[in-house]
Amino acid sequence: MEKSRLHQLSSPAKWALTAYLLLTTLGFSVAALMSHLHYGWSHQQTKLYYLGSETEMAFPKLYAELLQTAHVHSFTMPMVFFILWWSLTYLPLKSGFKKFFIVGGALSILVYNAAPFMLRFVSPKWVLLFSVGGIGLFVFFLSPTILVLYDTWFGMSGKIPSQKG
Repeated sequence: MEKSRLHQLSSPAKWALTAYLLLTTLGFSVAALMSHLHYGWSHQQTKLYYLGSETEMAFPKLYAELLQTAHVHSFTMPMVFFILWWSLTYLPLKSGFKKFFIVGGALSILVYNAAPFMLRFVSPKWVLLFSVGGIGLFVFFLSPTILVLYDTWFGMSGKIPSQKG
């Protein structure tokens, strides 16, 4: 028995899923622009933004400020990714490939949320986590989004393999 597929959805469901994924992509793009505005995607500027500098008259970010940002990201990012991960269950991909996207996305969220705390309270060397987490978020969001949208509108060839494991 063949499992349901995204390309078999009703037209309104396809439009709703597409609108959701395009709007969340827009949201991630705006977040990237905000990051660029704050620290220009530069490790040196990121350190300055979070650690402050007496010579630049910049104050370090307070624990409360980091918590405010982490609080929002810790709730919204998993919700955004959950819809994407759930959509993956309808694709004709091997279970291990789907798990790779899920685990990769979850780890990217954790790394990106931990980065400000690690940088501010552990060591400036942890600034690298911003790049690792940001690239991970980009890869583990955009790749499955493209696959889901492709299957929604065009359908992927092949049958869904066994969902065991």
